[in-house]
Amino acid sequence: MQVDRAKDIYNPIETSKYIIDFELDSTEQTDRAARVIEYLETLNQAALVDESVKFFKWIILSHITRTNLNYAKLLLKFFHENGMLLHKRRVNNVQKQQTQRYLVMFTMNGHVFTKTYNSIRELRADTGKKPSQIQCHPTNELFCKILKTK
Repeated sequence: MQVDRAKDIYNPIETSKYIIDFELDSTEQTDRAARVIEYLETLNQAALVDESVKFFKWIILSHITRTNLNYAKLLLKFFHENGMLLHKRRVNNVQKQQTQRYLVMFTMNGHVFTKTYNSIRELRADTGKKPSQIQCHPTNELFCKILKTK
């Protein structure tokens, strides 16, 4: 049995305080995804883009366990059908290396979050960008900027 904390689950309608799913093959994930999709379909384009960023943040920062895998796949399919998150093909990326090498700062639609990647392949799976399309900056340029005063 796997239990996920409710605060770790993408839930834009926030109807439940906690979720416990004892049967991994149950239709609970499908029903929950259908309720969320129904809610997302009522949003205007700007709000839907904002929700797509929140969903993207959830699936790249959290390893999606089996208790939410079908739920996440259905929501990713919904966003793909609406022309969003097309670069993200799979919910979870396979990690072949264990050494963390690349700190990536995402700035998307007013949301800023970071993730450390083990390989360029993993980074490409999340962003859809080739290594030559990724802008690299030394960390001290991003976090340690010296402010010049007049």
